[in-house]
Amino acid sequence: MRVWLVTSFALALAWAPAGRAEEATALIWKGAKTRAEAEALLPAWKPIGQVLSSGGIAVPEGGPTLVESNTLPGLKPGFWVWVVGICPREDGGAVLEHLKSVAPDAYARDVKVPKEKLACPGLEAATLKVDSHRFKLDGGRVLQVFTYEESEAPEDDMPGDTFTRTHYRFALMSKAGQVLHSVAVVGEEDFSGDVRNGPAAYRCTVASIRRAKKDTVVFTRHCQAGIAECGSVVSGDEVTTLTLSGDSIESKEARRNEVREECVTD
Repeated sequence: MRVWLVTSFALALAWAPAGRAEEATALIWKGAKTRAEAEALLPAWKPIGQVLSSGGIAVPEGGPTLVESNTLPGLKPGFWVWVVGICPREDGGAVLEHLKSVAPDAYARDVKVPKEKLACPGLEAATLKVDSHRFKLDGGRVLQVFTYEESEAPEDDMPGDTFTRTHYRFALMSKAGQVLHSVAVVGEEDFSGDVRNGPAAYRCTVASIRRAKKDTVVFTRHCQAGIAECGSVVSGDEVTTLTLSGDSIESKEARRNEVREECVTD
């Protein structure tokens, strides 16, 4: 089933008075010569968008948007392109850097649009980073690791949990750099809170990220409780096994070397 998208901002641009246009940067994911060819590319965006959003990069609602290039002054006519956003000229470079880390084919073009038609991906909450772990696979594919941060603390004197977490997102990428599938695993973590069962404070550190077999990567983190209830886990290793199967990643979690708080009775 075809997805027919009519872009309100593209239609507005076609009729916008030239005198109101300002210099801007269009961020383009991919394009094609015909609309049908461009529409066929859209399913490949879903895993890309997932990595971007998990890393705090806010793509404008409904994006990317399919645009006929001759409706956007500055683009070469005769194409249909997927526009991720249109940014002020000074902001486009930073957004493109994040975009290209997940979609290497993405590019920027100088355009002219009315100021009110700018729709730039937000980086206010962006914490996405390319990790140093990168595993080469058959067929030119790569398992690239990304990280992003999460934190929470109660406001003022209100009770609640306080935590910081580093998430590790494992992205299976094709030879051309297309994200095929990804899964996220919690890594470093520092938690304290008001809980009724289990540890009230704990810290986890990543012990290793290693290749166990040709198609298997093992992620291990060690967790240690600071305050623990009787019988609750006081320390242990949490192991996630990632198995690459075709164009997908299967994950399985297990706990090892578990130690529980002793219960002392009078």
